Amino acid sequence: MDIVPCFLDVNNRMAVHGRPLAERIREGGGDALWEDRREGRIDTVVIHYISAADTDPGHPFRTESILRIFVDFGVSSHYLVSREGTVLGLVPEDKKAWHCGGSAMPPPDLRRGVNEFSIGIELVATGGSGFTAAQYASCAALCRDIESRYGRMTYVGHQDIAGDSAVTLGLRKEAKPDPGPLFDWDRFRRELGGARPA
Repeated sequence: MDIVPCFLDVNNRMAVHGRPLAERIREGGGDALWEDRREGRIDTVVIHYISAADTDPGHPFRTESILRIFVDFGVSSHYLVSREGTVLGLVPEDKKAWHCGGSAMPPPDLRRGVNEFSIGIELVATGGSGFTAAQYASCAALCRDIESRYGRMTYVGHQDIAGDSAVTLGLRKEAKPDPGPLFDWDRFRRELGGARPA
Protein backbone atom coordinates (compact mmCIF):
# COMPACT_ATOMS: atom_id res chain seq x y z
CA MET A 1 0.00 0.00 0.00
CA ASP A 2 1.39 3.38 -0.99
CA ILE A 3 0.62 6.55 0.95
CA VAL A 4 0.58 9.74 -1.11
CA PRO A 5 1.95 12.67 0.94
CA CYS A 6 -0.41 15.66 0.99
CA PHE A 7 0.37 17.33 4.29
CA LEU A 8 -2.00 20.07 5.43
CA ASP A 9 0.69 22.70 5.98
CA VAL A 10 2.17 25.80 4.37
CA ASN A 11 4.57 23.72 2.29
CA ASN A 12 1.75 22.11 0.30
CA ARG A 13 1.56 23.76 -3.13
CA MET A 14 -1.42 21.74 -4.36
CA ALA A 15 -4.07 23.94 -5.96
CA VAL A 16 -7.44 23.79 -4.24
CA HIS A 17 -10.13 25.49 -6.28
CA GLY A 18 -7.62 27.73 -7.99
CA ARG A 19 -5.46 28.67 -5.00
CA PRO A 20 -2.55 26.91 -3.32
CA LEU A 21 -3.50 24.95 -0.23
CA ALA A 22 -0.55 26.57 1.56
CA GLU A 23 -1.99 30.02 0.96
CA ARG A 24 -5.36 29.00 2.35
CA ILE A 25 -3.74 27.53 5.47
CA ARG A 26 -1.62 30.63 6.02
CA GLU A 27 -4.75 32.79 5.86
CA GLY A 28 -6.12 30.76 8.74
CA GLY A 29 -3.32 32.09 10.91
CA GLY A 30 -1.15 29.00 11.29
CA ASP A 31 1.47 26.93 9.59
CA ALA A 32 -0.33 23.57 9.73
CA LEU A 33 -3.64 21.92 10.61
CA TRP A 34 -2.17 19.99 13.50
CA GLU A 35 -0.31 20.47 16.79
CA ASP A 36 2.16 18.61 18.98
CA ARG A 37 0.89 15.72 21.08
CA ARG A 38 1.22 16.09 24.84
CA GLU A 39 1.27 12.32 25.31
CA GLY A 40 3.58 9.93 23.54
CA ARG A 41 1.33 6.87 23.41
CA ILE A 42 -0.86 6.24 20.36
CA ASP A 43 -3.27 3.34 20.89
CA THR A 44 -6.52 4.15 19.07
CA VAL A 45 -7.67 4.53 15.46
CA VAL A 46 -10.83 6.55 14.80
CA ILE A 47 -12.68 5.87 11.57
CA HIS A 48 -14.75 8.67 10.00
CA TYR A 49 -16.41 9.50 6.73
CA ILE A 50 -16.25 12.81 4.90
CA SER A 51 -17.63 14.22 1.67
CA ALA A 52 -18.20 17.56 -0.01
CA ALA A 53 -21.93 16.87 -0.43
CA ASP A 54 -22.82 20.17 1.27
CA THR A 55 -20.17 22.38 -0.32
CA ASP A 56 -19.81 20.79 -3.78
CA PRO A 57 -23.00 18.73 -4.29
CA GLY A 58 -22.21 17.93 -7.90
CA HIS A 59 -18.89 16.35 -6.91
CA PRO A 60 -19.23 15.10 -3.33
CA PHE A 61 -16.22 12.80 -3.54
CA ARG A 62 -13.79 15.25 -5.17
CA THR A 63 -10.52 15.29 -3.21
CA GLU A 64 -9.89 18.96 -3.91
CA SER A 65 -13.25 19.93 -2.42
CA ILE A 66 -12.70 17.74 0.66
CA LEU A 67 -9.28 19.30 1.29
CA ARG A 68 -10.92 22.70 1.14
CA ILE A 69 -13.34 21.61 3.88
CA PHE A 70 -10.42 20.74 6.14
CA VAL A 71 -8.89 24.17 5.61
CA ASP A 72 -12.12 26.19 5.76
CA PHE A 73 -13.27 24.51 8.98
CA GLY A 74 -9.83 24.19 10.61
CA VAL A 75 -10.05 20.41 11.01
CA SER A 76 -7.78 17.60 9.91
CA SER A 77 -7.16 13.88 9.96
CA HIS A 78 -4.04 11.80 9.57
CA TYR A 79 -5.29 9.97 6.49
CA LEU A 80 -7.89 10.30 3.74
CA VAL A 81 -8.95 7.20 1.77
CA SER A 82 -10.56 7.89 -1.61
CA ARG A 83 -13.37 5.85 -3.17
CA GLU A 84 -10.70 4.17 -5.32
CA GLY A 85 -8.64 3.25 -2.25
CA THR A 86 -5.90 5.85 -2.67
CA VAL A 87 -4.49 6.85 0.72
CA LEU A 88 -3.41 10.45 1.25
CA GLY A 89 -1.21 11.25 4.26
CA LEU A 90 -2.49 14.58 5.62
CA VAL A 91 -0.94 14.85 9.10
CA PRO A 92 2.22 13.14 10.43
CA GLU A 93 1.31 10.38 12.87
CA ASP A 94 3.42 11.88 15.64
CA LYS A 95 1.30 15.06 15.52
CA LYS A 96 -2.20 15.57 16.91
CA ALA A 97 -4.76 15.98 14.14
CA TRP A 98 -8.06 17.77 14.79
CA HIS A 99 -10.51 15.03 13.88
CA CYS A 100 -12.52 14.20 17.01
CA GLY A 101 -13.42 17.45 18.76
CA GLY A 102 -15.09 16.98 22.14
CA SER A 103 -14.83 13.24 22.69
CA ALA A 104 -14.58 10.42 25.20
CA MET A 105 -13.75 6.75 24.76
CA PRO A 106 -16.53 4.23 25.41
CA PRO A 107 -16.61 2.38 28.77
CA PRO A 108 -14.62 1.09 30.47
CA ASP A 109 -11.86 3.36 29.06
CA LEU A 110 -13.62 6.75 29.35
CA ARG A 111 -10.54 8.81 28.50
CA ARG A 112 -11.46 12.23 27.11
CA GLY A 113 -9.79 14.27 24.37
CA VAL A 114 -9.35 11.35 21.97
CA ASN A 115 -7.29 13.41 19.49
CA GLU A 116 -4.40 13.20 21.93
CA PHE A 117 -3.82 9.45 21.63
CA SER A 118 -5.45 8.52 18.32
CA ILE A 119 -4.90 8.38 14.58
CA GLY A 120 -7.80 9.56 12.43
CA ILE A 121 -8.77 7.95 9.12
CA GLU A 122 -11.36 9.66 6.90
CA LEU A 123 -13.08 7.50 4.29
CA VAL A 124 -14.60 9.45 1.41
CA ALA A 125 -18.31 8.67 1.65
CA THR A 126 -21.69 10.10 2.55
CA GLY A 127 -24.22 8.83 5.05
CA GLY A 128 -26.01 7.00 2.24
CA SER A 129 -23.23 5.97 -0.17
CA GLY A 130 -21.70 3.10 1.71
CA PHE A 131 -18.03 2.22 1.26
CA THR A 132 -16.18 0.59 -1.61
CA ALA A 133 -14.27 -2.69 -1.62
CA ALA A 134 -11.13 -0.68 -2.40
CA GLN A 135 -11.69 1.46 0.69
CA TYR A 136 -12.08 -1.55 2.99
CA ALA A 137 -8.92 -3.10 1.55
CA SER A 138 -6.87 0.11 1.81
CA CYS A 139 -8.17 1.00 5.27
CA ALA A 140 -7.29 -2.49 6.57
CA ALA A 141 -3.83 -2.38 4.97
CA LEU A 142 -3.24 1.10 6.42
CA CYS A 143 -4.27 -0.09 9.88
CA ARG A 144 -1.94 -3.11 9.68
CA ASP A 145 0.81 -0.66 8.74
CA ILE A 146 -0.05 1.54 11.74
CA GLU A 147 -0.01 -1.51 14.04
CA SER A 148 3.45 -2.45 12.75
CA ARG A 149 4.69 0.75 14.42
CA TYR A 150 2.51 1.01 17.54
CA GLY A 151 1.21 -2.48 18.28
CA ARG A 152 -2.44 -3.48 18.49
CA MET A 153 -4.87 -0.61 18.19
CA THR A 154 -8.35 -0.06 19.55
CA TYR A 155 -10.73 0.76 16.68
CA VAL A 156 -13.70 3.08 17.15
CA GLY A 157 -16.01 5.09 14.94
CA HIS A 158 -16.38 8.83 15.36
CA GLN A 159 -19.94 8.16 16.53
CA ASP A 160 -18.61 5.98 19.36
CA ILE A 161 -16.55 8.78 20.90
CA ALA A 162 -18.37 11.93 19.77
CA GLY A 163 -21.97 10.75 19.64
CA ASP A 164 -24.85 11.10 22.07
CA SER A 165 -22.74 10.16 25.10
CA ALA A 166 -20.29 13.00 24.38
CA VAL A 167 -23.23 15.40 24.12
CA THR A 168 -24.63 14.13 27.43
CA LEU A 169 -21.21 14.66 29.04
CA GLY A 170 -21.23 18.27 27.79
CA LEU A 171 -18.21 17.71 25.55
CA ARG A 172 -19.97 18.85 22.37
CA LYS A 173 -23.27 20.31 21.18
CA GLU A 174 -24.05 17.91 18.34
CA ALA A 175 -23.57 14.16 18.02
CA LYS A 176 -21.46 12.87 15.14
CA PRO A 177 -23.01 10.06 13.04
CA ASP A 178 -20.00 8.65 11.21
CA PRO A 179 -19.01 6.21 9.92
CA GLY A 180 -22.61 5.18 10.48
CA PRO A 181 -24.59 1.97 9.99
CA LEU A 182 -23.35 1.37 6.45
CA PHE A 183 -19.78 0.83 7.64
CA ASP A 184 -19.35 -2.94 7.94
CA TRP A 185 -17.20 -3.42 11.05
CA ASP A 186 -17.19 -7.21 10.62
CA ARG A 187 -15.84 -6.88 7.09
CA PHE A 188 -13.24 -4.37 8.22
CA ARG A 189 -12.06 -6.66 11.04
CA ARG A 190 -11.90 -9.67 8.69
CA GLU A 191 -9.81 -7.70 6.22
CA LEU A 192 -7.63 -6.34 9.04
CA GLY A 193 -7.02 -9.97 10.23
CA GLY A 194 -3.82 -11.59 9.09
CA ALA A 195 -0.46 -11.35 10.80
CA ARG A 196 -0.73 -8.57 13.36
CA PRO A 197 1.31 -7.67 16.43
CA ALA A 198 0.24 -9.24 19.73
